[in-house]
Amino acid sequence: MLTMEEFQLRLGVDAGTVQVWIEEGWLLPRQDQAGPAVSELDMARARLIRDLKDGIGVNDEDIGVILNLIDQVHGLRTVLRELLRTNSSRP
Repeated sequence: MLTMEEFQLRLGVDAGTVQVWIEEGWLLPRQDQAGPAVSELDMARARLIRDLKDGIGVNDEDIGVILNLIDQVHGLRTVLRELLRTNSSRP
């Protein structure tokens, strides 16, 4: 887990930007004893957000849509994997 300061430094964004991403629900840092903490998965998601905004020029509304679709695909893959595992274990 990374502190918010480590996260911002590694990502190269300021605290205000990260705060907006959290308020938009794009990032959901965990709370630990020292305060908010982010995982490597959060880092990968933040890099995607940064690339969508800065690299491709996607607007904020569309970033929310894209992240929602990615989350849905990930959820569907998890369900499909579980279904395949359940069906493969049946006689």
